Amino acid sequence: MTSSKELFERFEAEAGSKSRVLGEWGAAWLGGSEVLTRASQMSSLLHREGVGTGNLVLLKGMSGATLVVGLLAVWSRDAAALVAESTLSATEVENLGRDLAPACVLSPGAGGAPMAIRAVPHASPRNLPPGTAVIKLTSGSTGRPRGIAVGAEHLIADGRQILRGMGIGADDVNLGVIPPAHSYGLGNLVMPLVLQGSPLLILRDPIPATLSSVLSFPEPSIFPGVPTLFEMLAPLPEDAMTPKGLRLCISAGAPLRPDTAAAFRGRFGLPVRSLYGASECGGITYDASPDGTVAETGDGAVGLPLPEVEVRLSGDEGRVTAKSRAVAFGYLSGVEAGGDGEFSEGWFRTGDTGRFDAQGRLVLTGRIGALVNVAGRKVNPREVEAALLAVPGVGDAAVLGVPDAARGEALVACLVTQGELSREMVMSYLRQELAGYKLPRRLVFLDSIPRNERGKLDRRALLRAAQDSDAPEIQS
Repeated sequence: MTSSKELFERFEAEAGSKSRVLGEWGAAWLGGSEVLTRASQMSSLLHREGVGTGNLVLLKGMSGATLVVGLLAVWSRDAAALVAESTLSATEVENLGRDLAPACVLSPGAGGAPMAIRAVPHASPRNLPPGTAVIKLTSGSTGRPRGIAVGAEHLIADGRQILRGMGIGADDVNLGVIPPAHSYGLGNLVMPLVLQGSPLLILRDPIPATLSSVLSFPEPSIFPGVPTLFEMLAPLPEDAMTPKGLRLCISAGAPLRPDTAAAFRGRFGLPVRSLYGASECGGITYDASPDGTVAETGDGAVGLPLPEVEVRLSGDEGRVTAKSRAVAFGYLSGVEAGGDGEFSEGWFRTGDTGRFDAQGRLVLTGRIGALVNVAGRKVNPREVEAALLAVPGVGDAAVLGVPDAARGEALVACLVTQGELSREMVMSYLRQELAGYKLPRRLVFLDSIPRNERGKLDRRALLRAAQDSDAPEIQS
């Protein structure tokens, strides 16, 4: 069983002697020895609070390079890390403490210096599976996050599969625009740093001007991004960014719109390659095709399985199910465990449905939890969204189900339009493309579709926008 301390030891062996491994845009690079010194100082704080093998440490209010050092410090104590994102409210952080009962909290103190305090014992400490390195958080069915116990061996396997599948070398600089503690960031930013000392340059505030400067980095570099970042960049003029060393762009976390992928490649000469994965099992498929244009097809294709990842479709609905050495231990017992994902004998069954195309690529077709029951007939919102995006003048769209007294549920479509486009024009097009029961009952025009920092649809914000709208119901 691989211990979490081995992650620290691997970083020490691979990056400890390098002159630069960790940096923040606009600040000096940190060498491996300096990172180790800072991690050792944090580790001493944890030691004073009695943190050791199998304990859980909550990293609160830490971000950027400090967060990466904090992870290394926790692993040096053979402990597991739970990261409270800076965007969480005080109540949400308190709920994490109550639900997951960390032994210690590591956070910035006065002047930014790290401080460690013993956590208030809201509940009995959890018995984590041996070798647990991080507790990833994913949305639960009641809105409270579920904890996923992820071992050091799982992080290592995911990192290796990503490095090999994407051809990322030890000298490639990873441009850290996505949060390093999210599942995507752990696999594509932190593990290359740990496993082979790939330098990590972090950008805390990805506004267009700064982001385009970072992507003009002169050395060989990799940009793992999310759809919202590519949507931000695609409309920029060609002279806004000169990708001198940028050689690989990746999009994950949510579907990338085909027109965004095509516009980005057309402006800057680089394809955006799709990566599909889950917090419970890391990366699953990747577009390693010669031209890298799978995201531009618009059919939901997300590439071929990463090295050492097996993918199959299970059940009548075709649930995407993955097996590899990166599949996590499972959900923490006693934490809200309902949801779409399931662990079974080394496999993880996602909540996504799919099919394989003639090239053997995985094509995502929907999500189990997202199906809308309209008068007893199941409707996949993705099908309606695809039809909406094909309407000339529709720039973005999202479809959701809302309670309806007559039908059980009804479809509401929220869309962003370009130019003059009326409800009647949109519905006229949809009536030619969709069965009557798949037609939205309301069309809500918005300035933008609400999405979170990972590019995933913010369904709560979208529902609020739909409820606040005075858009009339459309008659059949």
